[in-house]
Amino acid sequence: MSQKSQSSHEESAPETAVKMPREPKTRAGLQRAVHALLGVWIPDKAVCPHHNAPLDYLEASFLRQKDLLVWANRGGGKTMLAAAATLLDALYRAPVKIRVLGGSFDQSDRLAEYIREFVQKRPELVEGRMFKDRITVAGGSEIRMLAQSQQAVRGQHVQKIRCDEVDLFDDDVWQAVQFATRSKGQTRGSIEVLSTLHRMGGLMHSLVQSARGIPNGREDETIRPASSDSPFGYHLVNWCLWEVIERCGPERQCSDCLLAEDCQGVAKKAEGFFRIDDAITIKARSSRAAWESEMLCKGPRRQWLVFEEFDPAIHVRKVEYRPEWPLYRAMDFGYASPFVCLWIQVTPDGAVHVIDEYSQTRLPLAKHADTILQRDPGPVEMTFVDPAGRAKESTSGAACTDMLTAAGIPNTSCASGIAGGLELIRARLAPAAGPPLLYVHPRCGRLIESFQMYHYPSPSAPDPDNPVKDGPDHAIDALRYFFTNRMKPGGETQRGRY
Repeated sequence: MSQKSQSSHEESAPETAVKMPREPKTRAGLQRAVHALLGVWIPDKAVCPHHNAPLDYLEASFLRQKDLLVWANRGGGKTMLAAAATLLDALYRAPVKIRVLGGSFDQSDRLAEYIREFVQKRPELVEGRMFKDRITVAGGSEIRMLAQSQQAVRGQHVQKIRCDEVDLFDDDVWQAVQFATRSKGQTRGSIEVLSTLHRMGGLMHSLVQSARGIPNGREDETIRPASSDSPFGYHLVNWCLWEVIERCGPERQCSDCLLAEDCQGVAKKAEGFFRIDDAITIKARSSRAAWESEMLCKGPRRQWLVFEEFDPAIHVRKVEYRPEWPLYRAMDFGYASPFVCLWIQVTPDGAVHVIDEYSQTRLPLAKHADTILQRDPGPVEMTFVDPAGRAKESTSGAACTDMLTAAGIPNTSCASGIAGGLELIRARLAPAAGPPLLYVHPRCGRLIESFQMYHYPSPSAPDPDNPVKDGPDHAIDALRYFFTNRMKPGGETQRGRY
């Protein structure tokens, strides 16, 4: 980050063993204190719509003590800023306990390296020796670096936890983290998550969606949306390259610059630290999708998505029930995972309208059946289900399909491959000729989110051709059962031809 004159920005300090600026109480004072203590100057201007300045993070962290999701570009300074926030907490709120939790110890140590660099300039800030996994700061605050694990998290009662790159966290560890903080005096127990956002369906994507108030489709929604004024709930702080780019000098011409299409001249007034030459080099060797995801923070890359054709602006419409059109149900069974039911109509010209959805966990099948029958908007011609539901359960000796029939929901199924069913859905999302023939009502939030998160594994995975079963598959499976029964060529089902 840009260097400024320390004497012009340092606040006066009382005579103590460790000479420090007074504890900052304002945004401007925080910016000066960080520069005086650590020698860095934090950019304080948001450039892009709906983005934040890096200084907004320190303000929310140190002055507001909020639970935070920090989403920033590669090289955007989030780890360095988290190190600065960690030292501020340790020095001004001593004695407190702070934990840095990474997907691996090496990740935790990256943040610790910044802390070591800072205190090497001010060795009087450290008590005793620095160890690889812990640093004790003047005043008695303890900073420890840990790799994510149940042993590292359970039993902790600390004031601050900062998690780096949570997409590598196990779900059980992440759940345990939520219970590991305790407030002490004026220090509020809080958790911060720092990450890029490059993977659809990952934990960070889920957390960001929830923080924005968008249903995330995960099995356990651990985060509830919170208003920006609320002290509770995770709050999103987001910046990209343009909030941290260095100022572009007069020697550079926009007409000759590789960044011009995205920059639109904003670097001419920038005050950041990211080298322009580095940004040009990165863009030159990156794909457009990777550049937009990793550097411009426009969202996770769509690579490996099953339904790249799905566009909410096109496929989400208020398609309501029409009594003159046939009505169908499609179900995917589940207990710990969601039980999903979709209500679907087919128009006279062959378009498919998903008009409603039902999704619940941990309820008996009879309870699902009662709710579904009450929600039916009209007579249902047939219910299509997972063929695996014909297998008899070991406990009750009955099959799910039989229990549904006994509850008043006749159903049918046919065996089919996953790939064939997905191709039938794609053919309606984006036909080779003519307009789309698949529309989803906005009330079907889980299905809409599933379309945008359902993905294939990495090409290096053992089974790269089958989509990952990590949450979004349930609603898609229900839709697939409808297509393989009702919409496949010939329309053959166990109950006859439609």
